[in-house]
Amino acid sequence: MHELSVISYLIDTVEEQARAAGARRVLAINLVVGERTSFVDDSLLFYFDYLAPGRLCEGAQLNIRREPMRFWCEACSLTFTPAAGHFRCPNCGAPGRLTDEGRELLIESVEIET
Repeated sequence: MHELSVISYLIDTVEEQARAAGARRVLAINLVVGERTSFVDDSLLFYFDYLAPGRLCEGAQLNIRREPMRFWCEACSLTFTPAAGHFRCPNCGAPGRLTDEGRELLIESVEIET
C-alpha cells in the first residue's frame, strides 16, 4: 500500500519538472528501484495507472529497472551480489557485510513531448 504514496509523489515531482521544461505531456518515466525497498513492481504500475489519468503523465510508460542488493567481504575486499539465500563471499566464503546498494528509489530519467 505504501506504493500509492510513492507513486503520488513521483507523479507530482515528474510533472513539476516537466512543466518547467515546457512539456505538453510525459512519454516515459524511468525508475531505478532497489531490491531492498520491498516495493512490488506490479503495485507501482497499478497505482501509476490509477493516478495518471487526467495528468501530464497519462499514457506514459513507467519503466522499472531493479538494482540488486550487494555485500562486501572484509576478508578479501570483494563486493558481490549474493546468490539466493547465500550471503557468503563467493571468493573466500567469509560472511558478507550488507552495503547501502539496493535501497534506491530514483527517477533516472523522464521523456517528454514539447
